[in-house]
Amino acid sequence: MTDWVSWHRGYDDLESSLARRLVAVQQGIARALDGLTAGPIRVLSLCAGDGRDLVPVIAGHVRRSDVDAVLVEQDARLVTAARQRSRDDGLAGQVAVRQGDAGDVAVFADVIPVDLLMLCGIFGNISDADIAATVHATPQLVAPGGFVIWTRGSFEPDRREQ
Repeated sequence: MTDWVSWHRGYDDLESSLARRLVAVQQGIARALDGLTAGPIRVLSLCAGDGRDLVPVIAGHVRRSDVDAVLVEQDARLVTAARQRSRDDGLAGQVAVRQGDAGDVAVFADVIPVDLLMLCGIFGNISDADIAATVHATPQLVAPGGFVIWTRGSFEPDRREQ
């Protein structure tokens, strides 16, 4: 069983691949928010961890007031950290953090389709069959004109091309 709190500490090493990935993901989030049409923006982040990828970007973005986000995370400690991060950034009313299994659509069915779907840190931790099923289901979760951001490490077996 992975200790996800310890795993997230890798982001604190600015030379780590996780820290580099965080920057790339945050840049992608900002571009997505910039690219969405005027009006409300719905965001869903599955396996959201402590919210460090999404929450700071929303907090500093010009479209901050347009965003309503739901973060789904199973680890109670990370849920607590994400809720605290949202409060600290003044987003408690706009960012809901739900504790639950991101593989259970019932946890977030009430918010789909979304304008931005975050699937970061998932594909390195599930089976190839589950990756394929998730990719296949993604269009059902995203509104027309919406964005998906996902990540997958380059470790073996390297599945990024698929």
